[in-house]
Amino acid sequence: MTDVAILHDRFPGIGGGEEFAIEAARVLEAPIYTTYVADGTDLPPDVDLIPFRQSKYTSLPWRPFLEWKNEGMNPLETLNVALDMTDAHSDLAAYDVILESAPLSKYYVPHVDQRIVHYPHSPPRWLYDLYRDRLSSFDTPILEASIKAYAKGWRALDKEANDYVDQFVANSELVRDRLRRFYGRDAAVVYPPVTGDWRNEGDDGYFVTWSRLAPEKRIELIAKAFAGLDERLVIAGDGQQRDELENFAAAYDNIEVRGYVDDIESLVARATAVVYAPKQEDFGLVGAETMMAGKPLLGVNEGFTRYQVQGGRTGLLFEPTVASIRETVRRFDPTDFDSVEIREAARCYEYECFAENLRTVIGETAVADVDIPELESSQADRSDDAGSSETTQERDETRTQAVGELTGGDDDTADNELEGVTDQ
Repeated sequence: MTDVAILHDRFPGIGGGEEFAIEAARVLEAPIYTTYVADGTDLPPDVDLIPFRQSKYTSLPWRPFLEWKNEGMNPLETLNVALDMTDAHSDLAAYDVILESAPLSKYYVPHVDQRIVHYPHSPPRWLYDLYRDRLSSFDTPILEASIKAYAKGWRALDKEANDYVDQFVANSELVRDRLRRFYGRDAAVVYPPVTGDWRNEGDDGYFVTWSRLAPEKRIELIAKAFAGLDERLVIAGDGQQRDELENFAAAYDNIEVRGYVDDIESLVARATAVVYAPKQEDFGLVGAETMMAGKPLLGVNEGFTRYQVQGGRTGLLFEPTVASIRETVRRFDPTDFDSVEIREAARCYEYECFAENLRTVIGETAVADVDIPELESSQADRSDDAGSSETTQERDETRTQAVGELTGGDDDTADNELEGVTDQ
């Protein structure tokens, strides 16, 4: 039996990365090890979560310096988490496979006989594809030079830690391409699961957008577009731009900011369509959830969103401009879209697909080193043909047994390449 543990960098709250770690733990029946859990974080009772540096990050006198701030850009907190990940927890030595969730978990230094599966969600975007965007917010030459030097050092450390990883797993084809581009490593693709009671209950005549209210989500752009339309827009979510959006919406009768909505499924169930415009989104859980609800998605023509929107079937694409959003909303006709067809296109995001694909990747990685070492190949070459055949058969049986333990014993599933999963 392959023993698996989840290693997640930290729990500053329950976001997409934390939800993935929780669902992976349920699928693999594995514990989660993490540096700390922030106060007020609501954890599910059925998951075994072990915060191994809790007091360091949540108690005085270090708490003011090590709290999660500025979307993970607190350099002192980030550096401490990375350093604490190197040795992590002594109990991790007992596991055959470590599934690492989120970028900083990659700094864990494994034992020689451990296999490492790394699910980064994306290479750190502030170091790579969003580097210039983040740098543009610092207009002081000395500060800009310091940030450049800081980022250069982190890139070196980030790439050095790739040596510990046996198998990368991407949450979309877009992230797989980023891993190839920035790391020179290939990756399997396993979509994160869509959970919740997503459904279609009709059309109450409003468009909805929801996410964390941060600049890269472009909620402000959507609000400005609807300011020039007669259509209603409901904005759900919380974050640093909430006050700014509420002040803007106060001047328009057709725009409403509701803040965090606990039952987002019911809000979407009665919407006409969902509008989504994030900047180069890695996966886009909002888009997947929209499709699971059978609702049309009006999405930006970039990132993974462009792959989720299949023109004429699941929604319409627009460019990231006010004019393009307005034009798209005006020509959108909800009668052109079939909720059943949209829901069918979302089957790849179902929980069962996630569970099956994840178990297969873990199983394949666990036995990736079951082979005759090169050092012993000369001895194997000198053995007779019967002996060689027997050795090959034994290796195949070992592989099948190990993968079967994780996939529920379905040999056909274990031996065939699943959709979106690279056969290792």
